Amino acid sequence: MHPVLLKGEGLTINRPSRAVGTLIGAGASFLALSLAAALLLKATGWPVSFTQFLGYAAAGVLAVLALIFAFWAYGCHTLRYVIDRTGITIGWGPIQHFISIETIQKIVPGRGEHQPHVQGLGWWGYHIGLGQVDGIGQVLFYSTHRAPEELVYIQTAGATFAISPANPIRFLTEAQRFQQAGKPARRSGVKRDILSGHPIWADRLAQLLAASAVAANLALWGFLFAIYPGLSNEITIEFPPIGDIVTLHEKAEIMKIPGTATAVLGLNLLAGLTFQWKERAAAYLLVSNAVFFQLLFWIAAAFAVINA
Repeated sequence: MHPVLLKGEGLTINRPSRAVGTLIGAGASFLALSLAAALLLKATGWPVSFTQFLGYAAAGVLAVLALIFAFWAYGCHTLRYVIDRTGITIGWGPIQHFISIETIQKIVPGRGEHQPHVQGLGWWGYHIGLGQVDGIGQVLFYSTHRAPEELVYIQTAGATFAISPANPIRFLTEAQRFQQAGKPARRSGVKRDILSGHPIWADRLAQLLAASAVAANLALWGFLFAIYPGLSNEITIEFPPIGDIVTLHEKAEIMKIPGTATAVLGLNLLAGLTFQWKERAAAYLLVSNAVFFQLLFWIAAAFAVINA
């Protein structure tokens, strides 16, 4: 696709060739989602057991992979390069990476001897992340190139960017024209939308606490699925933390324990993510509570198994 010049606004929008990369990502997402649905339907017919839990867990993993590939395909489809007198903006999904015109030292067309080696996300026709380029060094790729000649390198004092405009020669011409009429307006930087800019992505402690709570919940489900076939038809469910309540139930009722634990986990994590925008201490408390409550539900499950 050729770049689009918006007359009167001094703006050039260049969208690279994205069809191949987007189709591969969308195809991988569809395949993973189809396998997840098929496995879920298959596992639903199995008796309650650890094998059934593994089937559900595998379906969940495939569903997550489908979402990840769908997001990557969306990022490829939205990839674009915008040039104006203030600089160059690289748009990828929820991210806008702005390179100020005053920081650009030079713009170099890709050549055959510039063999790129991308280490980040990538497949045929789609490359995002850091890499190495012979003769240039470390480069941050936002490209859909399939040959070194399709690339353009934007070199600044702090980093070098690799992009793949639909027409590299025309892009270079436009970039040079805007450089000559350069008008610095703001600093280089990355702008994110509300989801990709959430503090959780940079908070290792919160990530660790949340992952611990989720792992404890999944382990609880796996444990109860594993011991379920050996339980008596009627079991005693006792939960000391809420007042030594003891009642006799059919064994299927034991699954309410991890079900309730999952609901509590979801509420705690949602509240923690909400508070993390402004009250990080409160967010830590809520996510820590998520771990604590999972331990309480583990106690309830242990009592139910011991008294079965």
